[in-house]
Amino acid sequence: GHVRVLVATDIAARGIDVDGITHVVNYELPNVPDTYVHRIGRTARAGAAGAAISLCDGEERAYLKDIERTIGRKVPVLDAQAFRGARPQRRAA
Repeated sequence: GHVRVLVATDIAARGIDVDGITHVVNYELPNVPDTYVHRIGRTARAGAAGAAISLCDGEERAYLKDIERTIGRKVPVLDAQAFRGARPQRRAA
């Protein structure tokens, strides 16, 4: 199988309109909640399903709270400890 990946900064993302985006991964949370809403708005267009995954450092918790206030709901959080036992998958030669 193939996976198509698009990497963009916030500045570039403003002008991008790509159909079929199913997942958005935020490597850092934006400090402006509306920017988060714009980023995740790339998924689930026209009634399609979509998912947003955000990596959130402890220093960004205030940003997360601001985002939750803006969108009017809690964002589920998984602690990094949940990934402690994760191992990279090996590719067959």
